[in-house]
Amino acid sequence: MPRRIATPYVIMIVEDEFLIAMDLEITLRSAGYEVLGPAHTVGMALALLKAERPDAAVLDVDLAGQWVTPVAEVLQAMLVPFVVASAFSPADLQAEPILRKAINVGKPTSSRRLLSELEVITQK
Repeated sequence: MPRRIATPYVIMIVEDEFLIAMDLEITLRSAGYEVLGPAHTVGMALALLKAERPDAAVLDVDLAGQWVTPVAEVLQAMLVPFVVASAFSPADLQAEPILRKAINVGKPTSSRRLLSELEVITQK
Protein backbone atom coordinates (compact mmCIF):
# COMPACT_ATOMS: atom_id res chain seq x y z
CA MET A 1 0.00 0.00 0.00
CA PRO A 2 1.32 3.51 -0.74
CA ARG A 3 2.88 5.32 2.20
CA ARG A 4 0.82 7.45 4.54
CA ILE A 5 1.02 11.09 3.45
CA ALA A 6 2.75 13.64 5.67
CA THR A 7 0.61 16.65 4.71
CA PRO A 8 -3.15 16.09 4.71
CA TYR A 9 -4.40 16.84 1.23
CA VAL A 10 -8.14 17.44 0.85
CA ILE A 11 -9.74 14.96 -1.53
CA MET A 12 -13.29 15.48 -2.76
CA ILE A 13 -15.47 12.39 -3.16
CA VAL A 14 -18.36 12.52 -5.63
CA GLU A 15 -20.24 9.21 -5.41
CA ASP A 16 -23.98 8.50 -5.26
CA GLU A 17 -23.82 4.98 -3.82
CA PHE A 18 -23.70 5.28 -0.02
CA LEU A 19 -21.62 2.17 0.74
CA ILE A 20 -19.08 2.93 -1.98
CA ALA A 21 -18.78 6.54 -0.82
CA MET A 22 -18.29 5.35 2.76
CA ASP A 23 -15.61 2.87 1.68
CA LEU A 24 -13.78 5.58 -0.30
CA GLU A 25 -13.93 7.92 2.67
CA ILE A 26 -12.55 5.29 5.06
CA THR A 27 -9.76 4.44 2.60
CA LEU A 28 -8.77 8.08 2.16
CA ARG A 29 -8.93 8.99 5.84
CA SER A 30 -6.94 5.87 6.77
CA ALA A 31 -4.23 7.01 4.36
CA GLY A 32 -4.09 10.44 6.00
CA TYR A 33 -6.18 12.47 3.58
CA GLU A 34 -8.90 14.89 4.61
CA VAL A 35 -12.20 14.36 2.80
CA LEU A 36 -14.56 16.89 1.25
CA GLY A 37 -17.99 15.31 0.82
CA PRO A 38 -19.03 12.78 -0.17
CA ALA A 39 -21.27 14.62 -2.60
CA HIS A 40 -24.10 12.44 -3.89
CA THR A 41 -25.30 14.70 -6.72
CA VAL A 42 -23.83 17.07 -9.28
CA GLY A 43 -25.55 19.99 -7.53
CA MET A 44 -24.13 19.03 -4.14
CA ALA A 45 -20.63 18.68 -5.62
CA LEU A 46 -20.83 22.09 -7.32
CA ALA A 47 -22.02 23.70 -4.07
CA LEU A 48 -19.08 22.18 -2.19
CA LEU A 49 -16.69 23.51 -4.84
CA LYS A 50 -18.05 27.03 -4.34
CA ALA A 51 -17.18 26.78 -0.64
CA GLU A 52 -13.84 24.95 -0.75
CA ARG A 53 -11.07 24.04 -3.20
CA PRO A 54 -9.92 20.43 -2.79
CA ASP A 55 -6.43 19.29 -3.74
CA ALA A 56 -7.86 16.45 -5.87
CA ALA A 57 -11.11 14.56 -6.44
CA VAL A 58 -12.49 11.08 -6.98
CA LEU A 59 -15.51 11.13 -9.29
CA ASP A 60 -18.13 8.53 -10.06
CA VAL A 61 -19.23 9.05 -13.67
CA ASP A 62 -22.95 8.33 -13.34
CA LEU A 63 -24.72 9.94 -10.39
CA ALA A 64 -28.23 8.45 -10.40
CA GLY A 65 -28.52 9.01 -14.16
CA GLN A 66 -26.72 12.37 -14.32
CA TRP A 67 -23.18 12.43 -15.62
CA VAL A 68 -20.52 14.12 -13.50
CA THR A 69 -19.17 16.14 -16.45
CA PRO A 70 -20.13 19.59 -15.03
CA VAL A 71 -18.14 18.81 -11.88
CA ALA A 72 -15.14 17.67 -13.91
CA GLU A 73 -15.29 20.89 -15.94
CA VAL A 74 -15.30 23.05 -12.80
CA LEU A 75 -12.43 21.04 -11.30
CA GLN A 76 -10.44 21.46 -14.51
CA ALA A 77 -11.10 25.22 -14.51
CA MET A 78 -9.90 25.34 -10.88
CA LEU A 79 -6.78 23.33 -11.87
CA VAL A 80 -7.79 20.53 -9.48
CA PRO A 81 -6.70 17.08 -10.67
CA PHE A 82 -9.17 14.21 -10.49
CA VAL A 83 -9.58 10.52 -11.14
CA VAL A 84 -12.76 8.72 -12.07
CA ALA A 85 -13.90 5.58 -10.29
CA SER A 86 -16.07 3.91 -12.89
CA ALA A 87 -16.86 0.65 -14.61
CA PHE A 88 -17.26 2.60 -17.86
CA SER A 89 -14.66 1.93 -20.55
CA PRO A 90 -12.98 4.68 -22.60
CA ALA A 91 -15.35 3.78 -25.46
CA ASP A 92 -18.34 4.39 -23.14
CA LEU A 93 -16.93 7.83 -22.36
CA GLN A 94 -16.28 8.75 -26.01
CA ALA A 95 -18.76 11.65 -25.94
CA GLU A 96 -17.20 13.08 -22.76
CA PRO A 97 -13.53 13.89 -23.53
CA ILE A 98 -12.88 15.39 -20.10
CA LEU A 99 -13.83 12.08 -18.49
CA ARG A 100 -12.31 9.87 -21.19
CA LYS A 101 -8.88 11.49 -20.64
CA ALA A 102 -9.00 11.08 -16.86
CA ILE A 103 -7.33 8.23 -15.03
CA ASN A 104 -9.98 5.60 -14.32
CA VAL A 105 -9.26 3.62 -11.15
CA GLY A 106 -12.16 1.30 -11.94
CA LYS A 107 -15.20 0.12 -10.08
CA PRO A 108 -15.00 -1.77 -7.89
CA THR A 109 -12.05 0.37 -6.89
CA SER A 110 -8.79 -1.10 -5.66
CA SER A 111 -7.68 0.89 -2.60
CA ARG A 112 -4.06 0.36 -3.58
CA ARG A 113 -4.58 1.70 -7.09
CA LEU A 114 -6.68 4.64 -5.89
CA LEU A 115 -4.09 5.72 -3.31
CA SER A 116 -1.25 5.26 -5.78
CA GLU A 117 -2.95 7.42 -8.42
CA LEU A 118 -3.88 10.10 -5.86
CA GLU A 119 -0.27 10.20 -4.70
CA VAL A 120 0.82 10.83 -8.29
CA ILE A 121 -1.74 13.52 -9.12
CA THR A 122 -1.29 15.45 -5.86
CA GLN A 123 2.48 15.66 -6.41
CA LYS A 124 2.23 17.44 -9.78
